Amino acid sequence: MRSVVIVNAGSGGQASVIFDACHAAELPVAGWLSADADAGNPGSGLIRLGDIGLLDNREFVAQFAIIIGAGSAAFRRSLSLKVLSFGGILATVIHPAAVVSQSAEIGSGSFLAANAVAGVRAKIGRFCIVNTGATIDHDNVLDDGVNIAPGVHFAGGVHVGEDAFIGVGASVVPGVRIGARATVGAGAVVIRDVAPDTTVVGNPAKPLVKRYAGISPI
Repeated sequence: MRSVVIVNAGSGGQASVIFDACHAAELPVAGWLSADADAGNPGSGLIRLGDIGLLDNREFVAQFAIIIGAGSAAFRRSLSLKVLSFGGILATVIHPAAVVSQSAEIGSGSFLAANAVAGVRAKIGRFCIVNTGATIDHDNVLDDGVNIAPGVHFAGGVHVGEDAFIGVGASVVPGVRIGARATVGAGAVVIRDVAPDTTVVGNPAKPLVKRYAGISPI
């Protein structure tokens, strides 16, 4: 088993949750890489190995299993694909308090937090995040790069396109399709399909309409 290296970006919150899950699952963690100068240490006593420039070093990448600890789908995707292009391995981290059906599929580089649920025949793609207490029920499909915030609940047969983001506490009824790069706002109740690159909010969820002060949008 290769030791895990966590790439930390931004405030470091996501990387900290991943490190905690690694610790709970007794996965060896070699250290972390910083994406910027302001990134904080994601875990007490965890060693900073350097910055993300090390992911351009094939010898370094070959030694470890890498997981990208960042909420940004574009960031996770770009660095994950770089690791794979060098023949590297992406770490898949599942907190032992998560519930994963024996028929569920979890892609490389993805993370399931404590009390997350991946139901019967659920398919979770590569470099996805399923955060604390989120439930991905039977026959759900999450394409690569999807980020599911804490407390989200999906009924059966939901399909979420690449790099979409589902906000805290949102709920989705059975059979809905959410398009690539769409955003579902916190607490939204989604009862119909969401087009790609669209933001929906509210109950029932509707597309967010931008208002322009003093200027008609038409």
